[in-house]
Amino acid sequence: MIQEIIMIIRLSLLELLAFTGPVLFIGLLLGQMEQLSNNYLQRSFGRKALLLTAWIGVPVHEVGHLLMCWLFGHRVRKVKLLDLRSDDGTLGYVHHSYDRSSLFQSIGNFFIGIGPILSGNIFLIVSMYILLPELFSSFSGQLSAFTGDSRPFLYILPASLELLSSLIANMLDPANLANPIFWVYIFLALGVSAHIALSRADLKGAARGLPVMFMILIFANSLIFVLYDSTPDATSEIFRYNIYLLGFSILSMFFSAINLALAYTAWSLKKRTSLF
Repeated sequence: MIQEIIMIIRLSLLELLAFTGPVLFIGLLLGQMEQLSNNYLQRSFGRKALLLTAWIGVPVHEVGHLLMCWLFGHRVRKVKLLDLRSDDGTLGYVHHSYDRSSLFQSIGNFFIGIGPILSGNIFLIVSMYILLPELFSSFSGQLSAFTGDSRPFLYILPASLELLSSLIANMLDPANLANPIFWVYIFLALGVSAHIALSRADLKGAARGLPVMFMILIFANSLIFVLYDSTPDATSEIFRYNIYLLGFSILSMFFSAINLALAYTAWSLKKRTSLF
């Protein structure tokens, strides 16, 4: 009996890590790129440089929190989608509270924390659909092929690099480069990606939902074991979820990398000119 309990706990922990680990890793990766970008920009042009993209990126970030608060029944106490005059430098916030006795609302903390990744990626995809339908059609076709790939786990990295290279090739198409709407999309995408990362407060908020999720997984796995005398094999479904997550996050990681490259280039140029 003890072995079965240990097996269920181990399985539940692996399922929790497989479900939440990748999205938190993407949030941390985007956070590191955003922190470096902001550092280079402030050293080059001052803090006001961050406000250039804040008008579009910060509201999209906060809307992600807000929508998840509504979805999971949290009480929204105060919202500021954009604040350019705050004393502590906070550009936006969503203050909320919840019933700690509610499992549903407790789990909601995780999704509220990662809300900006969801809202940011949705914005990037929907705005591409509206502004650049041909580019969207090409990207969605490649994304469908990527997410429908049944190859082993080790092929995820090569497949994602293939998706990324196809995206870059399509964006560098002369027809796109000559289209003014394309550059409008690029500006919006860079602005959203500059503020899509999860803050420390976001990560702490998301972490509050993990213990409840873990306990529910233990209960569900235990129930399945009692009823069917076997533990569920959710590996394929979790793998497919992670494929979708990675595929839809390609855009945000791509534009965040561009932000970092541009910020570093500006800082490097300023450093060189200051030497003369």
